[in-house]
Amino acid sequence: MSGLENKIIISTRPLSADDSIKRNLVEKGARVLDFPMIEICPLKLGESIRELLQQIASFQWIVFTSKNGADCFFKLLTQLSIKTDAIDQVKIAVVGKKTSEEVVKNKCTPYLLSTGTTSVDLLQDLIGKVVPTDRILLVLGELADNTLEQGLENVASPTRLNVYQTLYPGVHSKELIESIQRNEYDMILFTSPSGFEQFKKIMPEKILATDFRSACIGRTTEKAMINSNCQPRFVSRRSEGESFVNELELYFNN
Repeated sequence: MSGLENKIIISTRPLSADDSIKRNLVEKGARVLDFPMIEICPLKLGESIRELLQQIASFQWIVFTSKNGADCFFKLLTQLSIKTDAIDQVKIAVVGKKTSEEVVKNKCTPYLLSTGTTSVDLLQDLIGKVVPTDRILLVLGELADNTLEQGLENVASPTRLNVYQTLYPGVHSKELIESIQRNEYDMILFTSPSGFEQFKKIMPEKILATDFRSACIGRTTEKAMINSNCQPRFVSRRSEGESFVNELELYFNN
């Protein structure tokens, strides 16, 4: 029997039709309750975005740090009737398997797949491969930090393009809030600092006590939780659904 059989996992991830973590949890017998703390909303095609994308072939690199960023970027190209042929000669750098798969789905091939899982890892992989004359388009969300911009500005010419924003739902499930207060769950999953911060805002402070059972993905999410005196029970560096769920299953087995 799977260590996840009949476990109640509350997911604070944005709702998505392609949620590989949820799918893999359900396949192993877990009961997944959606409790989204954030929504990913593509930015509208404004004049500044239009002008930048119409010059897309003049860049030597395009950098994606998330599946959401890649998805929104290619949708913007479609709105402008720009075919992916326009970036055939542009090198694409990505971090994460899901981001790479999104790029491939849009008929492009990543030139560089970071060996790590964060923007810092991707930065280290890029430095040494770029030259001062390279123009680099950084495709990001509005809440992304300046790690890549600051790290590349002395070795090349980076340009930031925000393609999506993070919104906070106005209404949350009263039933799920009460279930958490009654301790009726096995693990609450966080995959972003913004998701955790929103959860903290809507829940009573006592919920984040020592018996709070939470899991998170990534160092930045872990850091945000620890800064709020909330130590996650389980931390994974793997954002891919199957790998993460296998790690979580081992945690429960042990």
